[in-house]
Amino acid sequence: MSLRDRMASEVGSPIIVAHRGISAKAPENTISAFTLALETPGIHVVELDVRLSKDEEVIVLHDRTLQRTTTGNGAARAYTLRELRSFDAGSWFDPKFSHERIPTLREVLDLVGRRLAVNVELKSDPLHREPDGLLERRVLDVVREIGVAHRVVYSSFRHHMMANIRRMEPNAVTGVIYSMMSNFASLPSSLAKTVGASFFVCAKHELRQAMIRDAHQHDVAVFVYTLNSVSGLKRFLDLGADGIISDAADDVVAALEQSKQWNG
Repeated sequence: MSLRDRMASEVGSPIIVAHRGISAKAPENTISAFTLALETPGIHVVELDVRLSKDEEVIVLHDRTLQRTTTGNGAARAYTLRELRSFDAGSWFDPKFSHERIPTLREVLDLVGRRLAVNVELKSDPLHREPDGLLERRVLDVVREIGVAHRVVYSSFRHHMMANIRRMEPNAVTGVIYSMMSNFASLPSSLAKTVGASFFVCAKHELRQAMIRDAHQHDVAVFVYTLNSVSGLKRFLDLGADGIISDAADDVVAALEQSKQWNG
C-alpha cells in the first residue's frame, strides 16, 4: 500500500503538519511549540529540523548558526550539548519563553512521538561537511531507542541523505524536498524514485498543478509549505495537495472545521 493510500485510509485528507511545532505562537523547534501542537486536535504531524552538536548529539535546530533563535553565537556544531543548554532559545520570540532551551531529538520524540507522527528533516552544514551517513545513523539510533520508528518519517533537501536512511532502515518512509536551484525541471516522481522516497515536499510559490499530477500518477504524496495564510488553503486543496505544512497549523485546523460546517 502506498503512503497516499495509507494516509487516506488512516487519516483522510489533508494531513496537517505543524511546522517546527506551532511556531507562529511559540518559538520554533522548542518544547513549547511542540506541546501546543500536541494539545491541538486535528494536527497529525509535527515537523522538526535536526543536526549534530560537537559531541554528536542530535539536536533540534533549523539554522546552522545560533544567533537567530538563541542567545548563542556561531555554528551549533562548535558546541557540546551541555554548552548549547546554556543558551536561551525562547526570548527572541517573547520574554515569557526565556526558559526554553534547544531540545534534543530524544526529548521531542519522547514528548510527542507516541501521540503524533513526526517528520524529521535532516539538515546539512556546507561549512562543516559531516562524514557520509553520520547524522542519518545518529537519528535512526535515537528513533529506535525511543521505539517510535513506526511514527517517524524523514525528509531533506539533501536527497542522498534519504537514500542513506533507506539503506540503513529499508522500511523507513522518506520524502524529498524540492529546491528550485538544485531540482529545476526535474519531475517529483523522478526525484522520489531515485532515492526510494514516498513523498514530495514543495514551497507554495514553486508548486504547480503539473507537479502534483506527476507525483500522484506515481503514488507519491505531495506536501506544500509553508502555508500560513488561511486564505490560500482552498487553492492548494483544490490543486490536490495531500498535506499542508504550516507555522499556524492550529489555524488551518480551525479553518477546515469551519469549512466543513459551511459545506455540511
